[in-house]
Amino acid sequence: TGDLAGEVVESIGRPGDPRVEVLSVAYAKGFADVFPEAVAAEASAVPDRVRFEDKVGRRDLTSLPLVTIDGEDARDFDDAVYVERLPHAKGGGAWRLVVAIADVAHYVRAGSALDAEALRRGTSVYFPMQVLPMLPERLSNGICSLNPDVERLCMVADMVIDARGEPRSVEVYEAVMRSAARCTYTEVARVLDGEALPDRERFRTQFGLMAELQDQLTAMRRRRGSIDFDLPEAKVVLREDGQPAGLEKRPRNRAHRIVEEFMLAANEAVARWFADRDLPTVYRVHGVPDEEKLQLFLD
Repeated sequence: TGDLAGEVVESIGRPGDPRVEVLSVAYAKGFADVFPEAVAAEASAVPDRVRFEDKVGRRDLTSLPLVTIDGEDARDFDDAVYVERLPHAKGGGAWRLVVAIADVAHYVRAGSALDAEALRRGTSVYFPMQVLPMLPERLSNGICSLNPDVERLCMVADMVIDARGEPRSVEVYEAVMRSAARCTYTEVARVLDGEALPDRERFRTQFGLMAELQDQLTAMRRRRGSIDFDLPEAKVVLREDGQPAGLEKRPRNRAHRIVEEFMLAANEAVARWFADRDLPTVYRVHGVPDEEKLQLFLD
């Protein structure tokens, strides 16, 4: 047998450094903070703006004041929402809820190197100090992120919901949008609590309508027997050197509930849209709970 030989493909830092230790675990599980050359080449060829030919056949929603609502430390923005009141023929009232999702598939074509790498990774992985994205940053933080004040391609669930929170109709279509603002959960909650935020006053009525609709959607789910697990998230607090200093609770506020209800409504609406047309799709379902765990919960 000959001498063993190897090639250094990347230096990730010194052992013991928190970032390096995190990366070493991630690498062992098949993740990486770099992309193969073919993937990087395809990503660099993706345009950094929406072109005229990308808009053909899409509905123009650029005048609709859709907003993104995420955490303060969010780096990419996948979904945007808009609510308005609709007149109702029988007097009651109804809402129009628009949920727009970044149209990643327009740029990540089936069979491409980008598609294969995204399938291999399966998801973006979030650590306290960094993210290992499923797609290169040019896409995940750029053209596939619903950043404010720039045109972006999206898929839309455009719903009509009645005064009791019951779905009445949905349109699903491709569109081009322009986010009116990058909002945070904290900002929206503060406005709903009556606080005046100069940069968000123009959305006060919009946020109020969102809260009203969320109330009705939550009430509708309770009538259906839905269980509401209102649990706080835990955030890892790091020192300046990257070492963990502790855990702190991230309290959930009204804005979290708004976004959750709107995403649930959109998912259900799209599922009905597929079912009504006998189109094949993938559903995620939860199995029957284990009897011991169910009894523990009931006790």
